Amino acid sequence: MLTCLAYYAALSVQYAARQDELRQAQEQRAVAETFAAIGDIAANVLHHLNNKVGTIPVRIQGIRDKSGAALAADAYLNANLNEIERSANEAMEAVRANLSHLRPITLADVDVAQCVQAATEAAKLPLGIRLHMDGLAQLPPVAAAQRSLALVFTNLLDNAVDAMGGAGEISITGCEAGDGVEIVVSDDGPGIPPELHDRIFELSYSGRGKSKGARLGFGLWWVKTLMARLGGSVAVESDGEYGAAFRLRLPAVQKRTYR
Repeated sequence: MLTCLAYYAALSVQYAARQDELRQAQEQRAVAETFAAIGDIAANVLHHLNNKVGTIPVRIQGIRDKSGAALAADAYLNANLNEIERSANEAMEAVRANLSHLRPITLADVDVAQCVQAATEAAKLPLGIRLHMDGLAQLPPVAAAQRSLALVFTNLLDNAVDAMGGAGEISITGCEAGDGVEIVVSDDGPGIPPELHDRIFELSYSGRGKSKGARLGFGLWWVKTLMARLGGSVAVESDGEYGAAFRLRLPAVQKRTYR
């Protein structure tokens, strides 16, 4: 009888593992189908927006060429024209950067530590934030997209900084796990209530305005979506009182087959 019970227990474990693999595959397929549906539309909209915004610097240069004397005599007018040009250039760069995330992902061998470094530079962490990193340099390369994985870490860092009010400690640790790698991004902020662990990754959800003030919603939706597109996963761990940890899993290069 004990042998039979052990046999059925093993079958149950195998069944649960296969169900989890099936769920993850279905999630990745759903994400791929969603991006296939909205990719062309979004790309077209962003293309036209870029064309419209792109005329602003050209027109400003024309104003400078024809009204140089007037601008030289009016510091206020000249400063505002420079600010308009700067904002237009930044807007075009933002459009191009976001457009790249809608295109099909081409996987390559990616160094996780380099992605984290790029994310810390992009996040521009406040002076009140203490960042601790461990084990990242020893991780094997993963099959991912450099900019997409960096954006995952940038959004997690931004979310942690906002949750802690700009002061506290963020820890990013990495280790090998089975046939892949695991990276944990944790903070010592107020945490996320367990009943919200699934909702925070929804596009329509926002935690702004809550008493604890954590910025949840679009950034975390991007995190989950990009991880699914890269063939990985993300899960949050928190008791809602003492910090939060986001656990990322990605297959190592030699184990990864991408469709």
